[in-house]
Amino acid sequence: MTAPSPGDAPHGAASPYDPITSQEAAKPRQSSLGAWLRRGLSLTLLAALVYFFWPLLGEIDEAAELFTHARWEWVLVALAIQVVSYISLTWLNALALQPFAGKIGFRELAGLLTAMAFIQVAVPSAGASGVALRIRLLGKFGYKTEEALFSLLVETLAEIVAMVTLALIGVVYLLNSGQLSTGDVFWSSLAGASFMLLLWLSWRVIRDEAISLKLLGRGVAAWNRVGWHIRRADPEQTTQRWRAFQRNLEKYRQVPAWKFVAAAYAKVLLDVATMGAGFLVVGYTIAVGRLLTGYGLVLTFSGIAALPGGLGMADAYVPVIFSWLDIPGEIALAAGLVYRLIAYWLVRFIGFLSWLAIEARH
Repeated sequence: MTAPSPGDAPHGAASPYDPITSQEAAKPRQSSLGAWLRRGLSLTLLAALVYFFWPLLGEIDEAAELFTHARWEWVLVALAIQVVSYISLTWLNALALQPFAGKIGFRELAGLLTAMAFIQVAVPSAGASGVALRIRLLGKFGYKTEEALFSLLVETLAEIVAMVTLALIGVVYLLNSGQLSTGDVFWSSLAGASFMLLLWLSWRVIRDEAISLKLLGRGVAAWNRVGWHIRRADPEQTTQRWRAFQRNLEKYRQVPAWKFVAAAYAKVLLDVATMGAGFLVVGYTIAVGRLLTGYGLVLTFSGIAALPGGLGMADAYVPVIFSWLDIPGEIALAAGLVYRLIAYWLVRFIGFLSWLAIEARH
């Protein structure tokens, strides 16, 4: 999963949460320092990936040989699991959109999500192209720009929490089975606990209007002192947008929290199960702890690369990371290929067809 950047539509209208005026948004801007840092980080990770993947190239022939004895019935199982996983993702998005006035059917929402996945690959932009398509297509069903963006934020955060907790469970499992040292678990658990604490504190600040507006005001003032020559923020407009953001947040009291938890964990757990089925296709039964840990590491590394859906990076990181976890290299290569074809590329192909269908109907 990648961080979306807000925008009103593919033609670039300003978002209600963008702290700049529409006239300033229209001015040509040079690439920000943040964009260059992301590119540098992506190149660094790519170099590391090539370094670690290189030794696996000698095992490609052995990986191909595994498919001559593959258990193809597990491909059908993996496909069925992935379908249910995507239904859970659609349910999570439906819950995130529920408080708002627009109306979209479950099947159409599922098609819209696959269309987003396709456009992120067709127009690489660190996820921005998918966000723009989401805004435009949801607009056809009566959802405002800020509603499309806010629901995406809610869905993304719910998935992140589910992924982090499952990765921690995997680390604990490996410790109990003697496959990790106490030090490894300590640092992994500390990182996960720190993330969850940060998330909880951020939530408390967001819910407190007085504190959040005070911090926002200080942030805008500091930004205008040091960053005005790039994008100057309008304090009054920013405050109005923050209050609109909090009003949207209050609307989620209408939706029971357990539904968000169930949808997010179902989506992630079933995706993990799809990966496990990929190993079974090539006749290898992977331990649950290694599966959870490897899944979390793949998402972390491919996500840091700032590419949509881990494009390219995740395809190669799957075998690299599982070989780190003492899975034979040829098995990691073959299972990783099965998983990515089903969970990533097949969804994008369906997304292309969904996009054409939605555009034709609306």
